[in-house]
Amino acid sequence: MSKISPLSQPGFVFLLLASTMTVLAGAALSPALPGMRAAFSDIAHAELWVKVILTTPGLVIALCAPFVGLLLDKQSKHRLLMVALAAYGVFGSLGYLLHDSVLALILGRVGLGVAVAFIMIATTTLAGEYFKGPQFGHFMGLQAAFSSFGGVVFLGVSGMLAELHWTAAFLIYLLAWVVLPGIMLYLKPPDSSKPVAADNAAIPAEGRQPSRAIALCYALGFIEVFMLYMIPLHFPFYIQSFGAVSPAETGWLIAGMLCILAITSLNYQRWSRMGHYISLHALGLGGTGAGMLILGLAPSYGVALAGLALMGIGLGILRPNLVVWLFSLIALTERGKVMGGLTTCFFIASFAVPFVTQPLIEQFGMTTCFILLGSGCLVMGILLKLGYWRLTDHQDMSRASNG
Repeated sequence: MSKISPLSQPGFVFLLLASTMTVLAGAALSPALPGMRAAFSDIAHAELWVKVILTTPGLVIALCAPFVGLLLDKQSKHRLLMVALAAYGVFGSLGYLLHDSVLALILGRVGLGVAVAFIMIATTTLAGEYFKGPQFGHFMGLQAAFSSFGGVVFLGVSGMLAELHWTAAFLIYLLAWVVLPGIMLYLKPPDSSKPVAADNAAIPAEGRQPSRAIALCYALGFIEVFMLYMIPLHFPFYIQSFGAVSPAETGWLIAGMLCILAITSLNYQRWSRMGHYISLHALGLGGTGAGMLILGLAPSYGVALAGLALMGIGLGILRPNLVVWLFSLIALTERGKVMGGLTTCFFIASFAVPFVTQPLIEQFGMTTCFILLGSGCLVMGILLKLGYWRLTDHQDMSRASNG
């Protein structure tokens, strides 16, 4: 299976479509928030409860992802993915039926969060069993692209449903039941009877994983998602400093960045030819940091958009590269556990953004916040590149002395 293109068989296409379900966890309800707030206006702190309903899946994913990863390492990932997709449709659409109770909505979102954790980790670890080397890199680029394009499409569909009634937005989660039959019919479970070739001959024996390198990947995953969430959280307010910009225009600008991110990820296989994972990640961090720095220093609307586009390119490199790099470090039997940890880092980062950035904005202003974070990310990219050069020089010296 490792020599098969990710798009050459329907089963792999459905696996990519299953991975897009994770995008819907929170974002799909965004257009319905005003209607939801109005529906519960007679409840104290209605706006707070509405935001809790929106963010509950992310919190649940962050808490349960490590345990989900451990379970996926021991059980059939293929079978659990199908169960998770079925549960996703049930819990996701529950709000359409039980829309009169805030508690019922929150409990439904808890179930959705657990289902998303299984889908998010299972789709990636399954791909690691189907594909190896450059083919896996190609799949991860496609997965990131599908997720980004899916986010744009799903938000549009959700907005149209929310215009009918805020409860109708919950029906978008039934898309999982469209993907499920495709997984059942076309995606065969990985053949466990065949020995699995390692992606990288340097992978250590099981139980001796390079913990420092994994910890570095976790930290870089946190930084990536932190920088990504800066845009939907703060860009709509920041762009107003260049004049009146309508909500629709702001939405299109953010969607445009996601499209650039998707196109960049789609071409990850070409980017990967530029060098080692570490070197490529340094490039992605540099592009992301430089883009945010340009945003902060932008003298005009057009320059600000150029910075936003550069951020899209940088982030488009980071997402697929991080998982491919991480999987090159770990044994097949521990990928679920390690992906569970990375997933937790992703969602902790998304929660951390307002708590870290709001005090900075209140103290120094949004422009300074962008400049500080962009500079920090750029410096991290430079340090990662310098660290890679030092590592390769040390390895060259060791080989020379051994020779």
